[in-house]
Amino acid sequence: MPRKNSPGQHFLLSAKARSLSLLEVSRMTDDEAMEVFRKVRWASTNGEPVCPHCGCVACYRYASRPIFKCKGCDKQFSMTSGTVFADRKRPIRDYLAGNWGKTPGGQRA
Repeated sequence: MPRKNSPGQHFLLSAKARSLSLLEVSRMTDDEAMEVFRKVRWASTNGEPVCPHCGCVACYRYASRPIFKCKGCDKQFSMTSGTVFADRKRPIRDYLAGNWGKTPGGQRA
């Protein structure tokens, strides 16, 4: 039986997300940025996707598109589903760069 992900701290406030420098992010390729975003987004499962609809960790990735499908509820989702970045069309690298310099209170450092 797949385990459910427990809610916790917002992923962009994690130490790993805050430790990214703007220079590091700007030098990343799109694939590298997606991998980093994935590991930060689902840190509790070491980058393995968690369904935002039901919390199931039994998910698989489509080979032709950057989306996942949950085996539990049969719904499709992306890395940004269930976040403030959902329904946005910007590259993942832009989201990581936009987080640079933010403090937990949302003010610039």
